[in-house]
Amino acid sequence: MITTSHFQTLDDLYRYYNEKVFGGTLPECIINLSRKPNSYGFFCPDVWGLREAEQDEIKETVHEISLNPDFLMRPSIEWHSTFVHEMVHLWQREKGEPSRTAYHNKEWAAKMVQIGLMPSDTGEPGGKRTGQKMSHYVIAGGLFETAFLTLDPDELEELRLKYLPVVSLTADRSPEPTDPNGEDEEDGEGEGGSGKSKGKSGKRTKYECGCGNKIWGRSGLLVKCLVCEGDYTEV
Repeated sequence: MITTSHFQTLDDLYRYYNEKVFGGTLPECIINLSRKPNSYGFFCPDVWGLREAEQDEIKETVHEISLNPDFLMRPSIEWHSTFVHEMVHLWQREKGEPSRTAYHNKEWAAKMVQIGLMPSDTGEPGGKRTGQKMSHYVIAGGLFETAFLTLDPDELEELRLKYLPVVSLTADRSPEPTDPNGEDEEDGEGEGGSGKSKGKSGKRTKYECGCGNKIWGRSGLLVKCLVCEGDYTEV
């Protein structure tokens, strides 16, 4: 039941924003969760295939949108905007003309603005609108923000994920974005970081919180436990 309700929520969100932001024009796609370094989320085109019954022949291909579960503890409007950011990549794949892999071109940028997300290579006002590594910020009063705010409290609660990561499984990087330019090879929104890091001794450092949870990462991280709400300290 947990798995069913978890992924049903993501599918319901996709359907909601497809209707409210894209006019119901986007096709079905696989919604996934992937801990991919340096990424809030990403879009992969044609990576799933529908197989004919009792045959190995692929009948049709399906796209995937994947969200990094380590960043689902952000405010709902923030990770919802990441979700819609990836839906713009899907829209361009189906309706537009994508550039080379992971490059965010003018068509993509224009669609982002149209649906209420301002593309920015810094994630802040004044950043470049196109490029290889891109983030965004929410446009006040735009289509996305209006769709999000249209959700009444009960509806928003229904579309809120009930289970979130307690401990990051990729804790060798900061749990908060340090460089919004970070991105890997797929079309997606980067969160930054530099991948694997080393502590003072050249190895990863162990951290422990007040309730006994342990994680490992580079020395000097500021990490908070979502169980006891205390800070992790180096041990």
